[in-house]
Amino acid sequence: MLYGLIAEAAAGWWAVPSRRLEDRIRELCARAVIAQGPELDRTLLDLQAALHEHIGRLRKMTATKLVGDGEEQKQRRSG
Repeated sequence: MLYGLIAEAAAGWWAVPSRRLEDRIRELCARAVIAQGPELDRTLLDLQAALHEHIGRLRKMTATKLVGDGEEQKQRRSG
């Protein structure tokens, strides 16, 4: 649920993150609901890794957006 809200909010600012990664996160969430024992442990580790990758991509997009906006403002002021 929270992931969907973040993705929707981010879509207005940046390019949409990779659909494959989003689909993988959704699949892992669904699998975690029904998994038990060692399968649950492995699924949660996979989900954690996928979320970590997604967060890294969001950080990179945020940094690019912030740096890009700063450059545009400098150009407007000097131009």
